[in-house]
Parts: sequence; C-alpha cells; structure tokens
Amino acid sequence: MFFVQMEEMGERTGLSQGSDIDSRLDEIDTFISTHYYQGDGQERPNMIFSVIGDSNNIVPKVWPKSRLQQSLTNAARAAGKSWILSRGEPTKISKIVREMVEEYVYLEIPSNSMTSPVRLVSIPSKPVDDETLYFDLPEKYEDDKTNEKFLLNLNGGKNLSDMDYILFRLNLEKRLSNPKVKDKTAVVIVLVEGDLSAIEHVKLAVENNIPVVVIEGTGGAADLLAEFISADTNDHVKVLLPALFGITLAENETDELTESLTFIKQKANYVDVFDLQNQDEEHYSAMVGELVQRTWSSEMTSKEFDSTENVGIGVTDTKSYCKSTSWIRNEIRWRGAKTLPASWFSSFTSPFSLPLDFFFGFSKYLGSRDSHSENRELQEKLDEKLLLLALTSNRTDYIETLLDLNISLSEENINKLYWCSMKKEKKRSTMIKNQKNEKEEEGLLQWVITDIGGQISRHLLQGKDAHVHAQKIIKHMLHYKETVDPRLEAACYSNRRKAYIKRQFSLQAILLWSLFFNRVNISTMIWKRVANQLYTGLVSTVILQKLSEVARLKDELLADEISDHSVIFKKRVCNMMDTLSKKNKEDTFTILDSLETVWKIQAKPIFFAYEFQLYDVIAHPTSVAWMDQKWYNGLIPNWKRFIWKIKVHPSVALQALCFRFLLHYVLFGVVLLMYSYFLLTPLETYKEASMFHLSLEIALYVWTTLDFWQDLMNVMGAWACKREEETRRKSGFKFLFQLNDMWKALGFLCFLLAVASFLSRMKQTETFTLAKRFCALLLIFSYLRCSRVFAIHRFTGRSFMFLRYMSVHLVQFLFVTIFMIIGVGIFYQALLNDNESMSIFSGKWYKWKIWYIIYYPYYQLYGEPFDDVLGFSHKDDHDIDWTVTFVAAMYMLVAHLLVICLITAMFTTKYEKVLEQSQMMWQYERFRIISDFRSRWFANLDVLLSPITYYRYHRMGVEKIAKSHELFRNYRHLQILQYIMAGRSLEKVNRNSQNRL
Repeated sequence: MFFVQMEEMGERTGLSQGSDIDSRLDEIDTFISTHYYQGDGQERPNMIFSVIGDSNNIVPKVWPKSRLQQSLTNAARAAGKSWILSRGEPTKISKIVREMVEEYVYLEIPSNSMTSPVRLVSIPSKPVDDETLYFDLPEKYEDDKTNEKFLLNLNGGKNLSDMDYILFRLNLEKRLSNPKVKDKTAVVIVLVEGDLSAIEHVKLAVENNIPVVVIEGTGGAADLLAEFISADTNDHVKVLLPALFGITLAENETDELTESLTFIKQKANYVDVFDLQNQDEEHYSAMVGELVQRTWSSEMTSKEFDSTENVGIGVTDTKSYCKSTSWIRNEIRWRGAKTLPASWFSSFTSPFSLPLDFFFGFSKYLGSRDSHSENRELQEKLDEKLLLLALTSNRTDYIETLLDLNISLSEENINKLYWCSMKKEKKRSTMIKNQKNEKEEEGLLQWVITDIGGQISRHLLQGKDAHVHAQKIIKHMLHYKETVDPRLEAACYSNRRKAYIKRQFSLQAILLWSLFFNRVNISTMIWKRVANQLYTGLVSTVILQKLSEVARLKDELLADEISDHSVIFKKRVCNMMDTLSKKNKEDTFTILDSLETVWKIQAKPIFFAYEFQLYDVIAHPTSVAWMDQKWYNGLIPNWKRFIWKIKVHPSVALQALCFRFLLHYVLFGVVLLMYSYFLLTPLETYKEASMFHLSLEIALYVWTTLDFWQDLMNVMGAWACKREEETRRKSGFKFLFQLNDMWKALGFLCFLLAVASFLSRMKQTETFTLAKRFCALLLIFSYLRCSRVFAIHRFTGRSFMFLRYMSVHLVQFLFVTIFMIIGVGIFYQALLNDNESMSIFSGKWYKWKIWYIIYYPYYQLYGEPFDDVLGFSHKDDHDIDWTVTFVAAMYMLVAHLLVICLITAMFTTKYEKVLEQSQMMWQYERFRIISDFRSRWFANLDVLLSPITYYRYHRMGVEKIAKSHELFRNYRHLQILQYIMAGRSLEKVNRNSQNRL
C-alpha cells in the first residue's frame, strides 16, 4: 500500500486528560527555570531560533545545506548567546541543525571551554535510538564530552500526535518569548522544507505574534508559503501541491489550506522570506533583526495578550488538510514502464522525470519504511535496493535524499551496481550505433576500463568483488603499491563510529564507480561526504585525466566530457584549499604534508599533486604558503628581514632551506671561479703541477662527484628504505620520475666530463688539447648547472621557464627540418662533385662527409647564399649546374618564407601559452628545489654523513611513533575539518557559477 503523506496527522493519543497535559506543561516550566534562568550556570539566551520542517516528503529537492548552516550560524553568533530548537530526531532538518551546532562548537569553541554561546535544544516527538543518530561528521574521539557543552534535552513532546506536538512546541516558543511579565526574548521560527502541518504551525505562530522566516528554495511547505506570499492571486494552490508534495487535496481541504495561507499572508509583518539560492548568509542576519524589530513594533500598537496562557493540547481543532490527503493513486495500481536505457542518461533529472516509476516507488517506500522499522534487516534491504535503483537511474534528487537518511550499500549491492551499469552502458552504446538487431558490442566506457585494467577488468565487469578489482585497476593505472591505512577503522568503539566506517566504505565505492562511469552530479554529492576530501579530490582528478587520455584514442567527445569532469574536481580541490587556509592555515599545512589513503593509494596530497604535475594545485596560494614556510623556516619571506633575523635568531635562520640553498650555490660559485682561473693557466700533468693549481682543479671534480652522488642517492631512493616516504608509488616509476629532471641530466653530464678531464690530464702531451676541450666543456656545463640559483627568484625563474620549454619545442622543430636539410645537402653534393663514389662516414668522426652535406643547407637557413659555390654569381664564367642554382633558390625561398615564418608563428603561440602558465611552472620548479633541499645539506655534506644519518633514522624510527590515542585524535580532527570545509567550498563554487550567469 502506497504511503499517504500526513495520513495519521490528526490521530489523538489520549492527551485530553488534564493530568497528562499539566505534567507536560510543567516540564516546560521546569526546563525554563533550570536552563533559561541560569539554573545550569550559563547565561540566558539573547536570541532563540526554532527550526521546523522535518518531514518525509515524497518529492525530494536538493538544496545547499551548507549555505543554510552558515546563515543560521552567523545569525546565532551575531546575537551573542543563542538557542536553536529542533526536533532532535534522525531526520534531515534535525540532522542538519545538529551538525551545524557541532561544527560551530568544534571550530569556534576552545576544547578546554565548558560552555558554548550557541546551544541546541532537542525536543523529540518519539524515543530516539542513539545508534541511528549518527552523521557524516564523526566525533573526534569516543571519550569526547563535547555534547555537554551545547546540547539540552526536553522530552515533554514524546509520544504526541503531530498536531499536539506542534502545540507543545508552540507553548514552549510562547513561554520563551515572554517568560515573565515585561520580560521578552527574541524568538524566531525558521521554516525549512516541511509538510502541510508546518503551515498550521506557522499560522498559529503568527497568530500568537511570533515572527517566522521562510527559507525559500528548500521545497515543501517553505516553497508553497513563499510562492503564495509573493503571488498576486490565490488560485494556484492546486497547481503547487502536486509539484511540491506529489498530492492533491479534496475541495474542502484545499479551501482550508488556502484560508490558512491567506491568513499568514495578511500577517505580513510577522513573516519574511529568505531566498536560499540567491541571497547571501550575511543578509540573513539583517533580515532576522529587522523582522524581530518589526514584530515587536506591531505588538506595541496591537492589543496586549497574555503570553503565559497555554494553547490547549488535544483541544485545538485540527485542520482537515493536516489529517489526511486524498489522491487517486490510492485507488489505482501503477503499471511500471519498460524504460528504454537512453532515459537513464539524461544530465538533468527532477522528481517527476519520466518515467514516473521511481516517483511512485519512492512514495511507496516511505510508506513502508515505518512499518518495517522493527525489522532492521528487512528495512536495510529495502533501503539499499532503492539507493541502488536511484544510482543506476541517475536520479540525483532521490540519491541526495536517501544519503541524508544514512543509507549505505553492502558489498553485494556494489557488485550489482557495476554489473547493472555495465549492462546499461552496453545497451546505450548499441542504441547509439543503431545496432539493435546485431550482437551487442562493448560500450565506450567499457572499452576504456578494459584497456586500462586488462585481465583485472574482467572480474569488475562481471560484478565479482567489484570494488576490490576497481581499486586494483586504479592502482595499476597510477602505478601505486597497495597500502592499507589502519587509522580509519582503528580505535573504533562507539556505535556512531562503527556506523560512520560502514558508511565510508559505501561512499568510497560509489565515488569510484561514479568516476569510472563519468557521473558528474553523483560524484559531487558523494565527494562532499567521503573522508579526506582534499586528497580524494586530487586522486579523482588524476584518475579522470588518465581515463580521458585512453578515451581519446577512440572517442574525442567522451574524452572531452571526462576531461571536463577532471577539471571540476581540480577546481573543488583549489576552492577547498582556499576555505581551509582561511580557517586554519597550520592545519591546512598538516593536511597537505600528511600521508593519506583512499582506495588503498597512499601519498601526501601536495607530493601527489607534484608527482602528477598538477600545476594549478602546486601554484595555489596555500601551496605557495606551505613552500614559503619550509623555505624560510617560518620566518617572514623577505630577504632583507631574513638577513636581519640571522642576527636576532641565528639558529632558526640558519636551519632554513633558503640558507642551505644560498650557501650551497655561493660555495659552488667560488669553486667555479677557482676552476676558471685554473683554465687560464698552462696545463701540466698532476706530477708537475703545484698544490695550488691542483686545489683549483680538484675542487670542482670533488664537488661534481658529490653532486652526482647526491643525485644518484635521490634516484636510487626509489628502492632504498627511507625514514618517511612522500608517496607509495612503485619503485620503478619513482625512479623514472626522478630521472625526468634537467638538473640531474646536467649533473650526470658534468660527472662524465669531470671523469674525462681527470683521465685526459694523466697523459703527457705538448698542448693538452684534448684535456682543455674536456675541461672547458666541464666548465660550461657546470656554469649551466650553477645557474639553478637564479631559478628560485620570481623574475629570473620565470625567464628560465621560457628558455626551458622553448628549447624543448626547438628540438622538436629541428627533427622536422633536419630531413629537409639532409635531402637538399645530398642534392648539392651529388651535382657539385665529379661522378665518383662518396663515403659519408669514412675517416675520423669529425671528418665525415655528413658534415659537409649539411653545411650548405644549414647555413642557408640563416641567409648565407654561397654565391660562388651554388652559382648565384652574375658572371657567366662558372660551370655550375643550373639545377643546383634553381634548387638552392627555391630552398632559400621555402626556408625563409615558410619555415622561418612557421617557426616564428609557432614560438609566438608557445610564448603566449608559456607566459600564461609561467607563474605555475615556476612554482612547480620551486617546489622541486624545496623538496630536493629538504634532504640535502649545503656543499653536499649529507653525502659524507649518510651512513650516520641512516643509522640514526633506523634507531629513532620506533621511538618517534606517537601514542595511538593522540594519533587517531589528530587524524580525526583533520577528517572533521575537511568535511566541514568541503561543503563550504562547494557552496563557493555554486555561488560563483550563479554570479557568472
């Protein structure tokens, strides 16, 4: 039987007996005297917000809950001491309010404080099982007593009917607004969502001079009331009811509802509407203050009333529209449609998107949920079945609602999720190719997953241990080792924590599925709930980039869609870093530099971004601030002030990485000047040279060898056991990543030249020509290596980025032109020389004919015509073949008009691109230098002390392990902080998108 909203709204619970009524009202008096009048040692509140609207609406709506939380928090904080009343049950609105107060206390109130200026008053209408009252936000630790700071309980509303509960809340609100004669407190009712009974609550409130703020944009009664107040006519209620509630009312019930709405509309002084989608949080506080002032002004001009007079519970008539609703769906049986697969892949969905099977199924589910509440196992099966259907059908509005009910997927249903999605993807691909009558081919996404995963993907596509094999695929794709982080599940004692871990397993599995199948909206709502949002966002970005690269081999359109999805995740990470940094910069640095694990991939977030060249993340102001902290050792990033700090705090300044770096290259420069002076003196063998000249020469050889050994240690560190790894990537790929460094290549070349120079000086010759060549080349490349000191400065560093990336493109261009040069050169030699054989590679290497072949066409690129050789002379006495002159003329024409113009245009384009990204590229190079000098001392002294250093790390490794209690406490602290800021960063993105529109 389908669920009928508010079917039992008006049923009485036998509260007409005077003793029960009096006892419940006495509880209000006791509560006020105990908590309001400093009975518990805390100050009385200046402002009271009563949040209403908990309901089971069959028409769900997704709205920005973080914006509502920030609006309420700002208003409560601005008012000073505030109370927030809520139902205190595991329903959507009460959970949002509870989470909001927990976040405020966690972020704003010191841990040693015993009181909170913002307190939550929980007024449940039924007994609440603590095991079901858990949130996406975990507690900091099981022994945490934070609830005592902010939570108050009033149990007088338990076991009341819906209407009697409203009257009980109204009595409390009235008493709090006027606890005594000539004693007033500002009480504001906040309507969020809500069913039709909330309309009656608002009507009774304004009738008793209590102001109401309607949060427009949250759906349900709030949107109905907001639309009615702003409309010019009253004849559109019948249209709004099916759209907002999925129901229709009888004629008399519609008239009663319209009458109540009209009464509220007439009390315009007591009601204000806050547009959650278009108004900012600061505007909410001003609106509340203006509404309270307007309400009190109206009271002064109206007839005085006795606020201590109670509204009768069980006596006041209940409107028929609050007791029952009639709808033809109760009398008919909905026939399910055999939906085509294409209908599941629309980017836009609403509660009434066709087919209507899901709408009717969801309404039936809500009706049966209460009846199965005692059978927990059956209820969980129904919950998971509906969430699975919503995910595979891409019904984002229902997914959001079901996730708010804390519904998770078991491992069995995660397998079904992959299997169903792959089956629909195959059908969708077949429909697109118009091959309905042929054998089903694998879809594009299936091909991408198969190409990346290989044999592992076969188990994934069959739905066998899907999440396990999905993790193996991404580990294979990113080349990471499998790492299990025990911190998430360790020290788990409370029921709330166990439920949180179960939920995290489900959320991580759904998020990974949404990445593989490119479900943008679903990944958004899952990401803000999953743990370690910052690192998870980075890993998701890279996964989508890899998927896009593979998809581009077969479908450009699909690749662009996946790439756009990757950019969205990257922007989320950057916005989250902004939000985190504004709240707590030190904690943000800890998050960036702490090992995190998601899908068994472990790394430090900032080093993960560096490893996969996420320039936007590395060049983000928060990352730059982290680099500045490491570079200057927490001192002000200014050279003049830093030099001054050497005098004031020498120990702090001398331990800074910038001091190591500067001293290292100052000494390197001195060594190069010594070697330069050595080259300007006559060379002799080692036996004949003086100690002074030997010291000038040997200093650079020793320095180059230590530099090479330091680079070798960094490269081979991929296999060596370190004190702490930045990422758990496979050793071979760490090795290749370390090799991808221009400075290491220069170091290796300098080492080879140093060896050659040393060996060539061993042999006695008259001129030492070969030795001078090697020594001079060593000096040139050593100067190039020393030029790294300029890469750390902003201006010269950005110039280095131009030179580095332009030189790469220049080499690419030379590979194209070399074929034309060789072809034209052979043509010249064939016709200019006599009819005789020519050996290109005969003799010594510097006398090969290949150099003569490329000589003429190469210099013609720069405008040298070679008049006498190629026949460009105006005299007629030369005997050069006219074809040589003709080809030379055409070659110079093509070379200058096309090739030179082409390379100019190409480099102009690259210049503009590099100019735009030069700042990010320079910060990336700066990060490379900082990460290098974190483990390097000046003059490469750490190479000499490496045995002692490794022994010390091995001895102290076990001793430096923190106590598990503090370890898990700090870990959960960072989890909570990221969860709070992820929601706020998403609201920032949405607000910026609205502003652009």
